[in-house]
Amino acid sequence: MHILLIDDSSSTRSLLRTLINSGQAVRHEISEAASGEESMQKVESGEIRMPDLIILDINMGGMSGFEFCREFRRRHGGPSDLVPYIIIVTANEGVDVINQALDCGANDYMPKPVNVKVLQVRLRVAERLLAQAQAGAAAAPAPAPVVAVPAPVENGAGTGASLDPRQALIAEAINQADAPMALVEAGNIESTFKIVYSNAAMTLTTQFDESQLIGRSLAELEAWTPDFLTMTLGYVERGDILSHVPLWSLTRQEVPVYLSFYPIRSADEQVRHYLVIHHL
Repeated sequence: MHILLIDDSSSTRSLLRTLINSGQAVRHEISEAASGEESMQKVESGEIRMPDLIILDINMGGMSGFEFCREFRRRHGGPSDLVPYIIIVTANEGVDVINQALDCGANDYMPKPVNVKVLQVRLRVAERLLAQAQAGAAAAPAPAPVVAVPAPVENGAGTGASLDPRQALIAEAINQADAPMALVEAGNIESTFKIVYSNAAMTLTTQFDESQLIGRSLAELEAWTPDFLTMTLGYVERGDILSHVPLWSLTRQEVPVYLSFYPIRSADEQVRHYLVIHHL
């Protein structure tokens, strides 16, 4: 990938340059700018080509990271565009700051200080999504297919039936999301947390590929500790939301992982499935 680093600190840019290509067999092409204004001028003058990925700080002299995102997307597309992929770096992980970053057109964020393992995971996610976007753009125009994914129905059974266009759009959004997501069976206190659906991003945080995930117990694959399993079952039994808790796993995760569980209620108001989201 061609990565553009934007930060008014030369030492920070130097550190990021080192971390980005640390231990990588294939090195990324990296360009730099000390401000949002400089980066805009370099891209639009052709001094540097349009990057695939932009990593920038929020707090800079002159144009802030928020202002840059908003103006860059205005000139070169919209906030929903994937190319270039934009990651904002922030020392404040508050929800308001993250929402503001995403609203301005960023695709992701990283907390300061930047952790090399977190950075490498973010880069792999961006690379995969950009490759999918490029493959989609290169494909010949064709009617959008109806997406079929396992979905919860009565009695906890899954179905592969075709979805209507609105459901297909939702399913495709989940498939393309960089947030790792899985749909698990969670009917009662004896729940096995059997995975009936997972998107591709789940392979990054579970360290298992899709063929190993579907039909297996998430609790077993991640080797949940007894304390974590007991706590999670308590929430599942009540049908409650369990949000952003650390994964107390016996497996060694590449980066710290947090989990959120959201109950999915069927027509009879029973909770038989949970949507599980991994957060890095």
